[in-house]
Amino acid sequence: MKNRKILIVEDEKIFCTILREYLESLETEVYIADNGALALELITQQKVIPDVILCDLNMPIMNGESFMAELVERNINVPVIVISATTDFTQLDRMFRLGAKDALLKPIKNLDEVKVTIHAALYPEQYDSETLIENEIQNISNILNNDKLDMLAILKQLQPPVAQVINGYKINYRQLNEANRFGLLLDIAAISEEQIGFYCIDIERSPQEGVMAAFLIRVVFNDLLKSAVNNRDKKLPQIDNIINQINHLLEDSGFSGQFPLLLGYFNTKSKNVILASAGLEANITTEQHHYHLARNVPLGTLKTYHSNRLDFQGESWKCLIHNSNQKIKLMFNLYAQK
Repeated sequence: MKNRKILIVEDEKIFCTILREYLESLETEVYIADNGALALELITQQKVIPDVILCDLNMPIMNGESFMAELVERNINVPVIVISATTDFTQLDRMFRLGAKDALLKPIKNLDEVKVTIHAALYPEQYDSETLIENEIQNISNILNNDKLDMLAILKQLQPPVAQVINGYKINYRQLNEANRFGLLLDIAAISEEQIGFYCIDIERSPQEGVMAAFLIRVVFNDLLKSAVNNRDKKLPQIDNIINQINHLLEDSGFSGQFPLLLGYFNTKSKNVILASAGLEANITTEQHHYHLARNVPLGTLKTYHSNRLDFQGESWKCLIHNSNQKIKLMFNLYAQK
């Protein structure tokens, strides 16, 4: 880490001073900005290009989320680590979706945690992808182990909008769960300009652990899929590998329950669709065909998975995902702009 440039974006003076002195003791070059606007000025006008950014969330003038959005908009590719005292996980979730690499929760009792997290961001080639994700899970677990957090309420807030446009497709879904039951949770996100990933998990199969498992899967899902589709030797992601990675991460995190899951991938350019079941069932309809995907044993049951998998092509298609009386209907249609 010697001579590496680190930008601290933080308005809390005492914490900022402690952090700066610690990082300078590691022989790094430290820059300070007490809000996102000043940080952008350092980068764009004073041409300070940091190797890592440590960023608070709640700051005056420009907060951490707005700053992160500006970095994305301007295509400034610097690893961002969130350091915040927030108990609002929806803020952290939005930062992760914008591309933040990791998060640490104040108060930080051991500053060596900062060193380890920065090292992983600076030298990702020294870690395999599973180790990086495990480190991220550990930090997120520390954030989620907060008695003030209502996990289920936060998960409800994090559910995707019932209608949205991603990569030129209008995506709708309907939850058909029994009254007063949350049942199946859906998450969907763009992986690239022509690829969409999604998953559905039943959090009621293991009620004591289901909500936390859903949180952790949500945190690592994008990284797992992006790692899979960035493999230049393979045109389509190896879904079984992703399912096995999720299964191993849940096991390594101490989960002992069962977690029915369906994982999906859609390439909006080639129209290739991959669905894989680890405990959930699906009925699929395209313009010309009907398919059925049988459920496999849920995550948490076996050490290694060979999922039930379905590959097909569809320009517009819909999928009914179900497990007993819990159902989600998911629809993909080309979006015609008016």
